[in-house]
Amino acid sequence: MRSLMTFFNRMNIMLWLVGIFVAHAALYLMLGTATWLATSLLATAFYGVILLVGKLIASRYPDKEESR
Repeated sequence: MRSLMTFFNRMNIMLWLVGIFVAHAALYLMLGTATWLATSLLATAFYGVILLVGKLIASRYPDKEESR
């Protein structure tokens, strides 16, 4: 569990969100969704909330390397 929290603490949220948006946009464009932009933005916002809550929870766990 500590390694997952360390991963969340060190991850760059902006890069992850850009990657999630690009992946969703490509998926919805290939599927031919008429509202691909809105759907991609909504999916990215959803995952952004999940990542930010995960980062908030992970910030409460002390990092092993920092505590040494």
